[in-house]
Amino acid sequence: MITSQKHHRMVGILLAAGRSRRMGDNKLLLPWPVQGKHIPIIAATYDVVQSICDEMIIVLGHEADAVEDALSSRQIAIVSSDPEAPMFESIRAGLQQLWSSDQHAAALIQLGDHPAVTQTTMEALWEKFHNEQTKAVMPEYRGQGGHPVLIPAAIISELIKYSGEGGLRRFWKDHPQQCCRLPVDDAGVVMNLNTPEAYHRAIKSM
Repeated sequence: MITSQKHHRMVGILLAAGRSRRMGDNKLLLPWPVQGKHIPIIAATYDVVQSICDEMIIVLGHEADAVEDALSSRQIAIVSSDPEAPMFESIRAGLQQLWSSDQHAAALIQLGDHPAVTQTTMEALWEKFHNEQTKAVMPEYRGQGGHPVLIPAAIISELIKYSGEGGLRRFWKDHPQQCCRLPVDDAGVVMNLNTPEAYHRAIKSM
């Protein structure tokens, strides 16, 4: 946990409600190589982002029990969301859980299938977020925006009330003054694991 010069708590929100239709199987349960062993993708993703978080929330839907079990003994609060709903509804569910317990905490939103983000990137995002204070911070790889996204407390209430049309991407487009990108040399922030082919390519690249 990075704690230097920290003003408020950071709560991680893992989005893990979807059905993984293009994968065929639940991609969050597929094995991912970490330090010579294999753990479920959702667990590997948790371990990366937890390094800068005080608390973790997971938004579950499809195969919720199996995904929860894949996290083993990791500490996490559970929220439910409709797996058929747009992703923004999972984001809203996680943010509402955070807001109900601490209206001063910041949020880190991460897709459950992004296990390859490096610790160097996490530390750089935290530093940028600390310096910006009032803006959301997201990584950018070769001009493409990625995840995780770090969101200050002041913006969370706006997101909870947001209609959700167009998702987070539309919200940032409509509110450019409330966000900024941090260029990183880390393909993991945009890695797509939606299909078996993409998954196998990613494994080979590790």
